Amino acid sequence: MKTLLDTGFLIGLFSPKDAHHKTCIAWIASHRGELVTCWAAITEATHFLTHEQLHDLMKMLSQYVDAKLLRIENPPPQAVMALWQLMDKYEDLPMDFCDASLVYLATTLKIDRIATVDRRDFTVYRLPNNKKFIHVLEPYQQ
Repeated sequence: MKTLLDTGFLIGLFSPKDAHHKTCIAWIASHRGELVTCWAAITEATHFLTHEQLHDLMKMLSQYVDAKLLRIENPPPQAVMALWQLMDKYEDLPMDFCDASLVYLATTLKIDRIATVDRRDFTVYRLPNNKKFIHVLEPYQQ
């Protein structure tokens, strides 16, 4: 079962001071299945982590990619307008480029599960046929 990883999850996983740290640790420890994220989520996470935390993030990403547990996917260049259309559709939130990339990937790769601490936005975003995202961290929240 594939699950998308959002920026907030990556930050929570590697920042012990983050309010969601224990939830993210508990979920990743129990998760079985393929993980998918994008460079936009990784880039955003790098702005919020210390140098040591970044080292741990990059080490984990490398190990997971090597073990074929994680794919780093990105919308193709031809998707620029599709990303803009998503950002325009959800301008009231507003939707940023990273979220648009994740929703695009969810749609094209047929993934409805997401590890995110951004409940507000990912509760509003919809997949084809008005389908909602499944928030996999909920059962682990303390």
